[in-house]
Amino acid sequence: MPEEIILFQPMGRRVPVDKNHSLLVLAEKNGVGIEATCGGKGFCGSCKVQVQGKVSQLEKEEADFLGLDAQKGYRLACQTRALEGANVWVPENSRLQQQVILITGYEHEMNFDPEICLWKLSIPLADTEKSNQMHDRIIAQLALTAPEGSDFQWHLPSDLINGLNEKANRSDDKLCVVTTMSGHCLEINPGWDTNCLGLAVDLGTTTIVAYLVDLETGRVLSVKAEMNPQVSQGEDVISRIALCRKNHDRLEKLARSVHQCIDALARDACMEAGVDPGHIFETVLVGNTAMHHIFLQMDPSGLAQAPYTPVTSDSVEISARPILPESVPGAQIHVLPVKAGFVGADTVAAVLALDADQVTEPTLILDLGTNGEIVLATPERLLCCSCAAGPAFEGGHIKWGLRGAPGAVDQVRVSAETLVPELRVIGDGPASGICGSGLVSLVSELVKVGAVTSSGGFDTSRRCKHLRQGTDGWEYLLATKENTGTGQDLVLTHQDLSHLQLAKAAIHAGISLLLAELDITRVEKVLLAGAFGNYLDPVAACGINIFPGVALENITSVGNAAGAGALSALISRSQRKRAQTIARRMDYLELAAHPKFNETFVMSMAFSEQDI
Repeated sequence: MPEEIILFQPMGRRVPVDKNHSLLVLAEKNGVGIEATCGGKGFCGSCKVQVQGKVSQLEKEEADFLGLDAQKGYRLACQTRALEGANVWVPENSRLQQQVILITGYEHEMNFDPEICLWKLSIPLADTEKSNQMHDRIIAQLALTAPEGSDFQWHLPSDLINGLNEKANRSDDKLCVVTTMSGHCLEINPGWDTNCLGLAVDLGTTTIVAYLVDLETGRVLSVKAEMNPQVSQGEDVISRIALCRKNHDRLEKLARSVHQCIDALARDACMEAGVDPGHIFETVLVGNTAMHHIFLQMDPSGLAQAPYTPVTSDSVEISARPILPESVPGAQIHVLPVKAGFVGADTVAAVLALDADQVTEPTLILDLGTNGEIVLATPERLLCCSCAAGPAFEGGHIKWGLRGAPGAVDQVRVSAETLVPELRVIGDGPASGICGSGLVSLVSELVKVGAVTSSGGFDTSRRCKHLRQGTDGWEYLLATKENTGTGQDLVLTHQDLSHLQLAKAAIHAGISLLLAELDITRVEKVLLAGAFGNYLDPVAACGINIFPGVALENITSVGNAAGAGALSALISRSQRKRAQTIARRMDYLELAAHPKFNETFVMSMAFSEQDI
């Protein structure tokens, strides 16, 4: 019978159920940082968490303390015991440490031709002989101010016409008029101090990043990020799709949670920049296909079964008001197109930002996570696929796995003679776990010194203090309990090796089949996008042969390329059209149906050094 697990999110830490200890005690013992100002006595409320699963009874004192939050599944971690497997969401205010979220985008030149225009007009006095109304004078001034040869079809909605004279009188006949490039008016404000703002959003499975942009200059004013609140209901896209299939109300709930998160990020960004969130006139959003569907409240069920077809693959525009309530009525959210069931708008945005549709030599773009998206670009063709790598690259299903956060080991060096490790820990404190980049670094080192064989097992002839027999089989000791943040030994198990081996084989097989499809033996450039790719050591990746046909010196990390693509589409209409062209031009290779996938996957399992 499988062991029952408590999953603490957004940390991604899995902890065996222990009915004798509170959630707070289990969290502390396993390196999950939860606030407990009163020391777990139940009267400060700082350890409030949201729990799904069977837990101990809610007593009157705790219920009185929580109030209405108790009806939403909140409990005090210090007063609650899990009686069986459970999901525990630790809200931001209850976390001791903040997750490390990649916000830096790939820097590249961007065309500046936004969809939204801000016109600063001086309105002439009315001509009594012509009896021209304020509406007509504004239209006339817009026509005079517009560039010569432009073809605006000016339209002022009736709800904006009321009170125009009063607005002009209050500001010495100076007005700010915000329109689309088609000439449709969104807002008219007195004076010339209206900000014209846009928001670019990268909606990831685990994190959400929002970029606030000045649409007059293209300058990024503020960047805000947060963990995707959907993690509390489903760790990955498959679990969230399953929730929506069981209960349509869950689709609305999942959508609403990210809508509220994006709204909060927008308000926080505006507060930091000292601007009015009511001046956000356009938003561009990218995300994988499941996030795209859930955000738009489209049924994602078809993504979970062959042929994995999206409801729509085209770009979509919706009103911003339900998501950003302070937006003006005409403000829109533009969602970039997706390609396939598991190649989404985030991949299209990355291709756009990295100019992969204009390469002069074979180039690979990889965004590695639970689902790995891979694009192989040549001057003649764009070919993509998705790989079900599993959560190992994000620390999932690893005994002491963590997402990138203080306390996570992110780099390891191992002595060839003694097998003694040297750890680098995020935040420089004691180690509490190991994140995906640290896992690849560690296994690469163990392969290099011969402690892990190419077939994926420990070389038990190297038995020593650090390579030993544990309660669940052979394991490698990274740190003793006296030197960890959990008070327990930090180890790598043989099951952890298996999870990483499966993840790396999926990526290796995907790349191999793309290369074979285009009859290419090697690529000249590899661009690692996304958080894991940004922190992954290319030397370590080559040490376990994740990337076939790739030379080490050709591997480059490019940061949040999806976010950079969203920014491009926000400030440039031509880039937005180009994204649509990219999505249509790119071909998709379905690995699950490929006749050589199983054979290639098996051949990709070996932890050998890079084969080029």
